[in-house]
Amino acid sequence: MKLLYLGTAAAEGWPAPFCQCDNCKAARIKRGKNIRSRPQVLINDDLLMDYGPDTFCHSLQYDLNLDLVRTVLLTHSHCDHFHPLDLILRSAPFAYGQDSEAMRLFGNEKCRQMYEDLLIHAEAPEHLADCVSFSEVHAFSPFISGKYRILPLKAVHDPRENCLLYAVTDDCGKTILYGNDTGAFCPETWDAIRPLHFDLVSLDCTMGTGGAYIGHLNLEECFAIRKQMLQTGCADDATTFVVTHFSHGCCPLHDELSALAAAGGFVAAYDGFSVMV
Repeated sequence: MKLLYLGTAAAEGWPAPFCQCDNCKAARIKRGKNIRSRPQVLINDDLLMDYGPDTFCHSLQYDLNLDLVRTVLLTHSHCDHFHPLDLILRSAPFAYGQDSEAMRLFGNEKCRQMYEDLLIHAEAPEHLADCVSFSEVHAFSPFISGKYRILPLKAVHDPRENCLLYAVTDDCGKTILYGNDTGAFCPETWDAIRPLHFDLVSLDCTMGTGGAYIGHLNLEECFAIRKQMLQTGCADDATTFVVTHFSHGCCPLHDELSALAAAGGFVAAYDGFSVMV
């Protein structure tokens, strides 16, 4: 299973477009791995984690064929994770010659409402539902999409909706945990993942070196989750641990962040970072 981190910032990106903080100023000067777009991960070439506003730019930057994507797992409805209007582009008269199989979206009740609103949008093509489908999913109710077995998990994020994490297992038996956006795992999620074994764990680290915040994680909390996963046996020394989803307000620039993460057994992702498990 190959993961390509297309975007690794929190909601506002880094540098944030209107921000003049020291971290954003430094990122504009140093560039490289300090330039971060909104969060998204491509698994192999056919599964996307979230469909945010930078998807089109990601497709250009990484030379992606988005027509190959069959499954999109939506964590929640926030604007950096779900930007549905761009999905009108998968149907004629915006696209021709694409595969006839629909792109399948999976998400919570709020994402479903946004999808239904999209279908009646003034710019929506008549046959959009034939090109992009939606299935509402719920925490702890597994399902299959293509070659993947998927277990949604409960995130601790926005109490106004049922935000989700995902455990994804491919047809080779490799399993990853995708943990954006969430605070410390709730007991029900710990119970659900305890019987599993993860080859890779990807965690939210919005708060970086900052203090605790309900709904996101900092480095210290990520380290604690790793320790508990090793103790419970759902991860081991061969498991790759990754942190991502960084805020310019709480995280240092990439080189310092990478060193801090490595000290706790994590790799700090950056835009374009790829890993095979």
